[in-house]
Amino acid sequence: MKAMVYYGPGALRLEERPAPRAAADTMVVRIEACAICGTDLKLFTVGNPRCKPPRVIGHELVGEVVEAGREVGAFAVGDRVTFATSIGCNRCELCGRGLQNLCPELRCISYDYEGGFQELMEAPAAAIAGGNAIAVPDGVGVEAALSEPLSCVVNAQKIAGVGPGDTVVVLSAGPLGCLHAECAKAFGAARVIVTEVAPPRLALARRLDGVEVLDVSSGDAVAMVREATAGRGADVVMAVAPVAEAQEQAIEMVRKGGAVNLFGSLPKEAPMLRINARTVHYGQIAITGASDSRPCDVVEALGLLAAGKINTGVIITDRVPLERLVEGIEMMRRREGLKILVMPNEEAAA
Repeated sequence: MKAMVYYGPGALRLEERPAPRAAADTMVVRIEACAICGTDLKLFTVGNPRCKPPRVIGHELVGEVVEAGREVGAFAVGDRVTFATSIGCNRCELCGRGLQNLCPELRCISYDYEGGFQELMEAPAAAIAGGNAIAVPDGVGVEAALSEPLSCVVNAQKIAGVGPGDTVVVLSAGPLGCLHAECAKAFGAARVIVTEVAPPRLALARRLDGVEVLDVSSGDAVAMVREATAGRGADVVMAVAPVAEAQEQAIEMVRKGGAVNLFGSLPKEAPMLRINARTVHYGQIAITGASDSRPCDVVEALGLLAAGKINTGVIITDRVPLERLVEGIEMMRRREGLKILVMPNEEAAA
C-alpha cells in the first residue's frame, strides 16, 4: 500500500509499505479522506519533538473498516468510522472527570500512532477500548474528516458559553475560524463577525452565509469591532489566531460580563500576553482556554455535520491525491484554501 511518511521538517516521502493486519483488539481502516491540519503544516516546516520520525502523520480522518479483530465488538467490516485522535489513559483523575483531552499521559494518532496519510491504517487498540473510534452517521460523506477539528471548536465554544442570541466575534478566517463561525451559528448566535488580514481568506470567509467579515489589515481591529457592535462589544470573542496581539485585542473587544476564549496556541518561545487587568476586573470578563477535544465532542460535531449545520461546501476548498500531499501543505502555507482533503485511495481528485 501507499503511505506518505514523515522524516522531519521538509521531508515527506511516498513509500510502499506492507498493508497492516488487524490484531485481536484492533481493526484496519481504509482511509477515505484525511484533512491537512495546521499541525501537519507545523510538522512539515519546523517539526515537533512529540512526533518521532519516521511516522505516518495526519489525524483528521474518516474511513471504512475492512478488517476487525475478534475482540473488537463495537465495529464490523463495512462500518464507517472517524476518531477522537487524542487518546487519554482513562485511569487518571482528569480522565475520570471526563477531561480525557487534558490527560497527562495523552497519546495521539499522528504522533504516537500511525496516522491517516496512507491507504490503510491500523486503528490503535487504545482508541477502540477508550471510545475514541466513533461511528459516522448515515448521510455524512468524506466531510466527516472535519469532525475532529470541529470537535475542538465545539469544546471551546461550550467552555466559552456561546449560546442563543449572542454576538460572537471570531479572530481569524482560516479553517478553524470558519468552523468557529459556522459552529456559533449552529449554537444559536444571532450575529457572527469574523476578522482577518489575508485577502485570500477574506474572500473565502465572505462565502459563508450569515457571517460578517471585517478586513482589519489596515485598521484598528478593536475599534472596528466596537463600531460594529455600537460600542457594546461582543458577548464572546473566540481568539483563534495564534498571534499574541490578536489575543490581547480580544480582551478589549468583549462586552462587560462577556467571555474570551484563547483558542489558538501561541509559540512555545513566545507564550506571554500583556493585558489590562483593570479591564478584566471591572468588566468582569471571563478568560477561558480550550485544548483539543474529547470523544463526546466528536459525537456532537458529527451531529452538526449530519444536520447540515456546517457549510462544508465552503470550508472544504480542495481535494488532492496522496501523491500531492506536499502541494496541499504548500497551498495551506500560502493561505490559498481552507480545509484541503487528501484522498489516499484516489489516483486523482478534483
